[in-house]
Amino acid sequence: MINKKFKLFSNCLTVKGINRGIIIDFQRENYFVVPNQVIDFISEYSEKNVYELFKDFQNDKPILKKYIRFFIENELIIVSDDIRRFPAISNHFERPYSIDTITLDLNLSTSILKDFLEQRIDNLGVSSLKLISGDFNLQKLAEVLKIIDKSRIKSVVLYIKHNNVSENELVKLKDKFSRIAEIIFYEAEKGNDSRESNFIYERNSLAEILAMKISDQDDFLLNIANFNESLKYSSAYNRTVFIDDLGNVRRYVEDESIFGNVAKDDLREVVLNSEIISFWEINKDKIKICRDCEFRYICPDGSIPFKIDEEKYYSSSNSCNYSPYTNKWNAMQ
Repeated sequence: MINKKFKLFSNCLTVKGINRGIIIDFQRENYFVVPNQVIDFISEYSEKNVYELFKDFQNDKPILKKYIRFFIENELIIVSDDIRRFPAISNHFERPYSIDTITLDLNLSTSILKDFLEQRIDNLGVSSLKLISGDFNLQKLAEVLKIIDKSRIKSVVLYIKHNNVSENELVKLKDKFSRIAEIIFYEAEKGNDSRESNFIYERNSLAEILAMKISDQDDFLLNIANFNESLKYSSAYNRTVFIDDLGNVRRYVEDESIFGNVAKDDLREVVLNSEIISFWEINKDKIKICRDCEFRYICPDGSIPFKIDEEKYYSSSNSCNYSPYTNKWNAMQ
């Protein structure tokens, strides 16, 4: 072993925070909290001869053995004579279409809605729809889902204001249209006591739910595609738009800016607007506090970023439940 070299498995990646770091094992969907010095150690000695390690750590062999034992026990490293046989996974992120997810207000007129869903949405490459129903109309919703069933849309999440909605009718709807992934009731007066696993009752407002404020580490997204996207883009808003009840195109639900209208504009051209693209590119490295967090590339939080005057970094519209400076969660403090 002394003449062999080591490196992290390709599916294991590291992130440093201001106080500590993490090693993420994407294959097992797990992560390990480690001192930043461990990540520095990996960066410096990866793909080098194990002999060099023992030579450089001859006065700290217990520490070195502790590191190596930790890596091997958790199956984080490869030790091999030919490390070139284990190339790194590319962190390049690219998609063939410019829009992945559309949040759509179902109060949009039926004619515009049908035209958009029947004639144009497949050309956009959209894979996911978030449908908002503030004034619940079962018949209209069923008609929309019938159109979607003939499209390339892969998944649909329904956001329904909780007011005299028949859960039994929605169960029938869900059973009929398999692309419904979840039904989320917002401003609900009761908690999650439904027998339906994908029926979720939230007391919060629609905007608060869509902001996806994280509660704890169970909310993290431990997949390599999301990680690579987060290196350059907003994991919450990249390649997404909101279409309101008048057909206006906005960046998010409470956005005051309007960039076009689906009744008359080609959405493929609308999203080329520099303000939309700049918003998509606000990843957590550009946001105060987030940029210091070891979890920034696996965190789905969608708090709206904003800038004050000519500040270098953005601020977040919501405070986070986790502090990278104390490394504690609010619920645990």
